[in-house]
Amino acid sequence: MDVSVNHLWVIVSACFVFFMQAGFVFYEVGFVQAKNVVSVAIENMLTFIIATLVFGFLGFAFMFGPTHLGIVGGGFFFLNHLTAGRNSFGYVFAFFELMFAATSVTIVSGSMSERTRLVPLLIAAVFMAGFIYPLFGHWAWGGMFLHQPAWLKNLGYMDFAGATVVHATAGWVSLAGLMIVGPRRDRWDAEGRVKQLGRSNVPFATLGTFILWFSWFGFNGGSLLQFDSRVGLILLNTNFAAAGGVVGALLTTALFMRDHSYMEAIFSGALGGLVAITASSDYVQPPQAVLVGLITGSVVVLASLWLERRRLDDAVGAVPIHGFGGAVGTLLLAFFAAPQFLGGQTRLVKFLVQLLGVSVNFVWSFGLGFLMFYLIKRWIGLRVTEAEEEKGLNIVEFGDIYSWQEYLRTSHYEHLTSDLSGRIQVQNQLLQRQARLLVETEEHERVRLARDLHDGVGQSLAALKLRLGIIAGRVRSSRGGPEIEAQVDETVQLTAQTIEEIRGVLLNLRPDILRTRGLAAATEALLEGMEKASGMRCTFEAHAQMPDWEEAAALNIYRVLQESLANVLRHAQATRVEVTFARLRPGLYAFQVRDDGHGFAPDNVHRGLGLNSMQERLQMLGGVLRIDSAVGRGTTLTMEVPYEDQGRDRG
Repeated sequence: MDVSVNHLWVIVSACFVFFMQAGFVFYEVGFVQAKNVVSVAIENMLTFIIATLVFGFLGFAFMFGPTHLGIVGGGFFFLNHLTAGRNSFGYVFAFFELMFAATSVTIVSGSMSERTRLVPLLIAAVFMAGFIYPLFGHWAWGGMFLHQPAWLKNLGYMDFAGATVVHATAGWVSLAGLMIVGPRRDRWDAEGRVKQLGRSNVPFATLGTFILWFSWFGFNGGSLLQFDSRVGLILLNTNFAAAGGVVGALLTTALFMRDHSYMEAIFSGALGGLVAITASSDYVQPPQAVLVGLITGSVVVLASLWLERRRLDDAVGAVPIHGFGGAVGTLLLAFFAAPQFLGGQTRLVKFLVQLLGVSVNFVWSFGLGFLMFYLIKRWIGLRVTEAEEEKGLNIVEFGDIYSWQEYLRTSHYEHLTSDLSGRIQVQNQLLQRQARLLVETEEHERVRLARDLHDGVGQSLAALKLRLGIIAGRVRSSRGGPEIEAQVDETVQLTAQTIEEIRGVLLNLRPDILRTRGLAAATEALLEGMEKASGMRCTFEAHAQMPDWEEAAALNIYRVLQESLANVLRHAQATRVEVTFARLRPGLYAFQVRDDGHGFAPDNVHRGLGLNSMQERLQMLGGVLRIDSAVGRGTTLTMEVPYEDQGRDRG
């Protein structure tokens, strides 16, 4: 009967640990952007499947099979001969340990979310489940299934349920992956400040935290491998450490990170406390468990700050929680474990042994993880393109257009609510600037239209009226002749000129292509028309992708370009004109119009050439016009135009 109860307890605990997979999905999905939630969820499922097959048929043998020189196990490949090892308990134990391996493997993919391709993560999961995790596990736990030596265990190294074996291993492999793959796009601004990229669903992250907390009772309680009176203490310690972790994280955030959200401290503190107590939940009393959680919660917050300052972008906090949390919890065991569990060693000796185990774990996991991700990057590539990252991995890898639409619907709302009062003020200022720009632009367009009508169409019509009057007088006083015919020809030409002036005024109204296809296409069309009309060679080259200019801004930029090209056509006597577009720095773009004409001395030109109008238009946009010209060497006009990211530019 006792054997059956023990088996049942381990099986139930294994199911608890399996439920951690649901917790990881909810937690990670809640922390990433909506455009990547499908990708994260599917990655977690696929990595669990890989861990099941690879660890079950290969890694378990390396970890718990008969040892070879204390380095690696064997003999239980494809779970053969398990009953010879521990009778009927063999399959129960394999099922339990399989859930542990899956937990470790799943953690890695979450930390690298939102910019890492799926296939490289699956390859990493194979190597993690089949080699990295089981070999270190053999050094610490190799004697857990068979009565055989494990070299770290023989030194007195203690890790009750896997703070280092399961969690720190995953944390340090994640750290290596972060260093290789690099941060997510726009994670830091130009001044090096962290930018919040948005979260899809914080309640999901909360639910995931509770599921993980619940599942940890099986993680730690089942690691006893039997059901007796100590189970209650293990479960209590697990719960107390999580609570202590939240307190430690909140206090540290309040003292050292006043500009950070307390929300993240609640999540990371709870999980950090759970990871840390995993090492010693059977060896300490509840007050010590609270202290373990309190200290670890503080360390997790400081570790997160350390990662941010080094621009290491962990999407879900895996490295601080699992890497640092696991290492700290393992070291604290030496100070808080009851004396009867120290194996006759002093606390100093025990601390040194624990430090050795933690160091070996770091060198092994981080070193092999770094090599693994480096080779994967060189072999098949690790990261998606910038365009794919911008679009989101849901649609890039799984064609899930519906979640992309949901992301577009919610991202603007999240952008506003992340810092409500400040962002509302910014939006109000932006709307005021846009309204003012629109009014000023309309006034410029009205003045331009009036000038074109007066100077072009009006004067042509006046001349036409005068000519027709002269002709009428001549016709009345004579019977006509060559002179009359010549004047009639001139009148016809003037009429044709008037028609062209009218067409010019109409074309000076905002072209449809600017509205339908944007500024880049409108600029190309403007140059094509100029090339056909003048015979000059006109080229356009864009070194960056155009931002989504606001309507009035695009029209003003177009007018400045149009005026610049008109000056080249009228005054420069050029054979070639080049228009280039470039991004000078984030938030500032430049247009250049360069010709090979005869040039002019800018200091001697105070009026004419439309320079005042061009300057005014750019000033409305917060930009400037720079003129570089000299007689005999052409002219270069540089228009610097700022662009405020009102959503996200495509450049």
